[in-house]
Amino acid sequence: MNLLNCGAEMVIQIENPIRRKDQQFLHMQQLIEEKRNMLLARQHKLKKAARQNEFLEVVKNDYAKYYNYIAAQKHEQIQALELLNKYIDDLNSTNKLSKYNIEDSKVEQQKIMGEITSIRKGLDQIMDHRDKF
Repeated sequence: MNLLNCGAEMVIQIENPIRRKDQQFLHMQQLIEEKRNMLLARQHKLKKAARQNEFLEVVKNDYAKYYNYIAAQKHEQIQALELLNKYIDDLNSTNKLSKYNIEDSKVEQQKIMGEITSIRKGLDQIMDHRDKF
């Protein structure tokens, strides 16, 4: 009970327990609403992050396919150059080439072997990058 002095009159203010409970209830409802809004915002952020992760997974898979395709192309290049090198070896072994042609073929074989080495280094780099995904 609160006594208020309002001039000549004294007003007695009785605290109403129901009113206090209503205020507590309203405060609790406000807190619940704030928590609900916070959880909805977090849920929205999580959904957005999940979509981004799905997109990143698709990109990762695309890169893996790209690296596999490039690696297959490099393997085919190596096979073709090795076949060409074997053909030059076969020509040299038949002794149907002149001395100058044999010298030229050996120079070409060195170029082929250098290209094979270069392609293999590139392939190794591709494989290293692919394994990182």
